[in-house]
Amino acid sequence: MTTSSNPPHVEPPEPTSWLGPSWRRLTFAALLAVIAFLLPQEVPLEWYPLNNPGTDINYLEISCASDKVGEVQIFYNLSTGITELNSIKFPISPTEQTYTYTFPLPDAPITELRIDPIAQGGALTIRQMRIINRRGEEIRRFPRDMFRPLHEIAAISPLPDGWRIISTPTAKDPYARLELIAPIVPVGMNHRNLLRCLLSTGYLAMMLAILLLAVLTATYRPQGWRDFFVHAGFMAGIALLFAPVGNRGLIRNSLHYARFEAPALSPGLSLELDLATNRPTQAQLFWDKGLGFNEADSLRVAYEDQPGLQTLRFPLPPQPIKALRFDPLDGVARLQIRAIRIVDSAQNTRVSLPLVGLVASHEIATLRLNDERLLLETSPNATDPVVEFAPAAVPLINRALTAPLSR
Repeated sequence: MTTSSNPPHVEPPEPTSWLGPSWRRLTFAALLAVIAFLLPQEVPLEWYPLNNPGTDINYLEISCASDKVGEVQIFYNLSTGITELNSIKFPISPTEQTYTYTFPLPDAPITELRIDPIAQGGALTIRQMRIINRRGEEIRRFPRDMFRPLHEIAAISPLPDGWRIISTPTAKDPYARLELIAPIVPVGMNHRNLLRCLLSTGYLAMMLAILLLAVLTATYRPQGWRDFFVHAGFMAGIALLFAPVGNRGLIRNSLHYARFEAPALSPGLSLELDLATNRPTQAQLFWDKGLGFNEADSLRVAYEDQPGLQTLRFPLPPQPIKALRFDPLDGVARLQIRAIRIVDSAQNTRVSLPLVGLVASHEIATLRLNDERLLLETSPNATDPVVEFAPAAVPLINRALTAPLSR
């Protein structure tokens, strides 16, 4: 008699996944993410730009024309040096009329500006160049006397309505520097950069997690819901580790900009006028501190000996004033005023005063606004022509004088 015995039942081994959670894999992924984060990223990626960045984003605005076909390039140093990456380049064609170009600037401190005009003897005519925000408010204006020729520049010549940058006939890479005096730091820069980092990193983490889950479900069959959520959580952790790697340039730049400290401003404001006259002599500004207009409360400034556009600067008293008077010259002349503004010691525009804020007072035959210019013509026998600032302009000036200084 024979007996048969059934072999014992052996449970098949549970399937394992090469994407399964383990401390060894997590440590390896974290080490790999740190190494990858330290690699350079020349072009910072922004996976999720701000939908509503606010109104304090800065823009560069330039009104210019050229006598040749070519390219204009403007470099901005974000405290890391002049590079091709941090520049604006646009083509330009010959025209006598100036056109206005507006370009967004990065949310970063700008410590240096450089402009490369048309090469090989080309002439770039600039009517105005300034920094504005999204509300159109002027942050800083760059008059002609802030441009410094550095390389292959034949001349920076004043014109009645602007100035012209002319390169040398053999120039291949002409450029001029703008004298900034102080860095340009956007208002709210750090807050917006923080939002960009959080949104971009979160968006990239979500996309990586979706891709990893797709690979997981294609290569592994979970043993129930608990097993699925354990693996899914591990994939989400890996995605969170590697999301900053894709945004490493944006994150590191934002940290670098946040550590930037602009120098403290020295006290004092100045009144600036951009103007041109056919008789450049002397101008005088009077301010009334309660004693009326007198020589003690005034300042004389000499014009440049040329009839083109130039900028006169008058330091203002520190205390509020009751009235302001401008004596543009000391004889018969014609004058064209382009802009009036109050600036601080860093050349930041605190107040842009309207041209209609000037009213004729003495020996002024004509004072009219024409195409963003205030045209002034003295009386035929004028010896001391005078214009005064309208009463409505004085509170604007006093508000700037009493406002606290900011970087």
